[in-house]
Amino acid sequence: MLLAALAAAVLALPRGAQAQAPPAPPPLTRTTIDLGFVSASGNASLRTLSVAEQFVLQPGPWKFTQAFSIVNGYTGGVETANTIRTGLRGDYNFVDHLRAYASLLYERNRFAGIARRFEEQLGLSFGALVGPTHVLDLEAGAGLNQQTSPSAAVADYWLGRAAVHYRFTFRPDTYLDEKLEVLQSLQSSDTRLINSDFALVAPLTKGIAMRFGHVLRFVNSVPDTTVHFHADQTVSAGLQIVF
Repeated sequence: MLLAALAAAVLALPRGAQAQAPPAPPPLTRTTIDLGFVSASGNASLRTLSVAEQFVLQPGPWKFTQAFSIVNGYTGGVETANTIRTGLRGDYNFVDHLRAYASLLYERNRFAGIARRFEEQLGLSFGALVGPTHVLDLEAGAGLNQQTSPSAAVADYWLGRAAVHYRFTFRPDTYLDEKLEVLQSLQSSDTRLINSDFALVAPLTKGIAMRFGHVLRFVNSVPDTTVHFHADQTVSAGLQIVF
């Protein structure tokens, strides 16, 4: 009698109380624009404004990401910072938690010894945690680095890549995000590049949030004698617009 009463009570519950509904699919497109005040140190030391943009298209198992960022500043009428990064990446989710990716990156950072740098990669990404609170992606890949310094020194080499992406969501649209990658030359153990990108985002209103960020770039081998530091970092605070 007691078991029958319990079963009747369970069946009377709303469907959402018996089983958690599956997460809603991501939107087909998503555009993010970051406008920030930047404090830079390392090979460039200044305070200026920065602009970054990201567009994401997710049709079915595919995900295409286009990104662009620029930091440019002058001190006393003299250019003291000139950093441009733009890239395109495609991911294909062929089984649960496992994706293949291909990416293309262009970078210019004259004060860090990079007149231009192209990077092409192929690799795999494993979603160890998929949310909603914790997201953890582990990535491994390989590619080609093609770099020229302001003094025309050339650094072309095959590279291996290992990367970690972690996001902790406190509540909807409030999260901290960390991306860390290590790029190691497969032809010289002395050539290594480390990139770290940290962000803390908190919403102000629908589609607009405050964003605090820290970016660190470290290279242990610089092919240009005009570069004085192996690490460049920027700290930023500003607005993030999402639509």
